[in-house]
Amino acid sequence: MYAFSVLASLLAVVSASPAPMPDGTATIPIPTIGPCTDVIKPHAHIIATPLSPQVGGLQLTYDSPTGRATLTDSGFYSVWDFSNGGVGQQPDCAKTKLWLNIDPVATEYKPLYWNKTQITTNWSASYGNDLVAKETKQYNTTDVFIACQSLASDVKFPIRYLFLLTPTTVPLDSAPSLRGFDTKSCVKTRLTVEVPTYP
Repeated sequence: MYAFSVLASLLAVVSASPAPMPDGTATIPIPTIGPCTDVIKPHAHIIATPLSPQVGGLQLTYDSPTGRATLTDSGFYSVWDFSNGGVGQQPDCAKTKLWLNIDPVATEYKPLYWNKTQITTNWSASYGNDLVAKETKQYNTTDVFIACQSLASDVKFPIRYLFLLTPTTVPLDSAPSLRGFDTKSCVKTRLTVEVPTYP
């Protein structure tokens, strides 16, 4: 009886194996985890490149109360959507994406924020490359950002808020969009989309 059970188990395993293709190779089944497959898609961080040691390696995320784009040491590790000139972050198994938008206010230092609606459509982004804001009527193509601490930031765990830097002669401490920020803390950086990995 025991030998019969073992034989039946072996037959079940063989019958469950992928059927060979005509060329002799076996098909590879696509893994699924429940109803959600996002957790097996390639994920990546968007990180600040080390133009400045203060922010080099910090990761793109958001300030929950305000929706503002920020840099911290623990950012989005996500599946990204770069379609239609956008940068969309989709949490695993979530139906709603967050889109990275450039505040359209007429200012030299443009705040970045997250929204469920894609407003900005002039991003140029792909895995392994820098994030670039392509030319609009308001500014030329640029890949330079500034990261500034809020005057209300926790000194031990500072959060840096992101702004798109466009050509300007306006000093940081005179810019309307930087009111409430410690302009002495502002540093330039670029944002790089990492080569994706599987979680």
